[in-house]
Amino acid sequence: MKTNKWHIALLLSAVVVSAGQVFAEPPAAPTVADLQTQVQSLTQRLADLERKESDNWMTAARTDQIRAIVEEALADSKARSKSAAGPNFGYNNGFFLQTDDRNFKLSVGGLVQARYTFARSEVHNAGAFTTAPKAGNVNGFDFRRARLIFTGNAFTPDLTFNFTGDFAGDNCAKNPISTVTTDGAGNVTSTSQTSVSTDKNFFQIVDLFVAYRFNDLFNVRIGAFLTPFSRAEYTSTGAELVDVPAVLCPFDPARSTGMSVFGQLIKDRLSYEVNLNNGQNSNTLGRAGEVSTSGTTSSNAGANDNRLAYYMRLQYAGGGKLCDFADEPDLRKERGDLAWMVGGAVGYESANTTSTAFPSPQGNATIPVGTITSPGFASYPLNGDLYRGTVDVSAKYQGLSFTTAYYFQQINENPAADAGTAPALPGGYSLTGSSANSSFFEMGYYGQIGYMLTNKLEVVGRAGQFLTEGSSNRAEEFTLGLNYYVYGQNFKIQSDLTYIPNEAMSSSSTIGSAVNTQDIVFRLQLQLKF
Repeated sequence: MKTNKWHIALLLSAVVVSAGQVFAEPPAAPTVADLQTQVQSLTQRLADLERKESDNWMTAARTDQIRAIVEEALADSKARSKSAAGPNFGYNNGFFLQTDDRNFKLSVGGLVQARYTFARSEVHNAGAFTTAPKAGNVNGFDFRRARLIFTGNAFTPDLTFNFTGDFAGDNCAKNPISTVTTDGAGNVTSTSQTSVSTDKNFFQIVDLFVAYRFNDLFNVRIGAFLTPFSRAEYTSTGAELVDVPAVLCPFDPARSTGMSVFGQLIKDRLSYEVNLNNGQNSNTLGRAGEVSTSGTTSSNAGANDNRLAYYMRLQYAGGGKLCDFADEPDLRKERGDLAWMVGGAVGYESANTTSTAFPSPQGNATIPVGTITSPGFASYPLNGDLYRGTVDVSAKYQGLSFTTAYYFQQINENPAADAGTAPALPGGYSLTGSSANSSFFEMGYYGQIGYMLTNKLEVVGRAGQFLTEGSSNRAEEFTLGLNYYVYGQNFKIQSDLTYIPNEAMSSSSTIGSAVNTQDIVFRLQLQLKF
């Protein structure tokens, strides 16, 4: 012990000094008894010093013990007060209520996107097709999304649930359709509305699922939720432009009813999801209902059948973390580091659209309706195998954000399944009879770049192209936007202007486009998310 060594050194020094005095004064040399007395005196002094040091150490030890007892009493008092006060509550990305042990929790949130749209559609090459929406202006206010969101966990934090309902449900494929009549020169002579297929202003279940977390690597989710395909769908409420790219619509499986296995192969870096579902949009079409028979014809309004769809998506963040890409703009507080992510997905579906057989329709494909000189597009019901894939890249750096994506799908038609029922298609395409085309492909891509001019103001641009069986059947999209983030993604004001110079690839009230028209669309949107 260091203290004992110091004391011994003191004792030896005293002995040496005494000895020096002895040698300095030979006539008065001390006796042995004198030396023994001095040694005893020094030993007593050393004992007194050690006792005092021990007393001080004991005092510090008692102080630590008393402090620990006080802290334990305060912690116990705090725990008892929490128990007496009942469950915890507050706000954290939604208003929440939870038990003290956190095994039960309910969060309530909402999302409102109020939008003004002005769209100008002009019919182009009208003689190339038989149906198209009426040309002209569309001008008015609407709700793109009006959602009520319930999330939480039950019995354990690992068992989670999500129920999201939308009072303004809509998707890329549903829109009013009109018939256009033309003369021999291709001039429009009359228009009339033939059908309306829309679910806007009706309450619709968007997400409804239960998930269980075994560990970071392995989780299971079952119910209705986003099909793991396009990154643009995952950032629809955190997007830089008012809505998803127009070129995505023909490839978008949207939401479906099924189950997924998902997790992170490398924490915060590499994630995966493998999905098995009833087919694209199956959460909005509903489950198979009662089959009614009239003569030899059977029909079914539901979506279930005996053929499932398969999807898989991977995402890797080489710079930053996966959570850095929960939305599109670079709103990070620390923008010094480059963050980038690459993702990809593949999918397979098989569908049947005949009205005389079970199962029921599941989806549509956008295919060319026209010639090389007079191209056009139409929505054609799937009846066969559909293979699709996508690759996307995203990056963020010092307020600059970049996103690009490529989509591809191959449609292998099965004419024998609905021989004689599929409509004949202009432009050399026939999916029935001896001249039927066995397959065709479609592809689309877009690039998007945004820059934060200030901490709240951002300018964004996007360009994309959609092609079917080559560049002669194509549509293009050019969009420029300006955003003001009042409270980040929770409260923001967005505006954009979209120009589609060639035929629009889909009719969509969410985008403002009309199939087979040239479109100019202006949108102004306010988003409130809590």
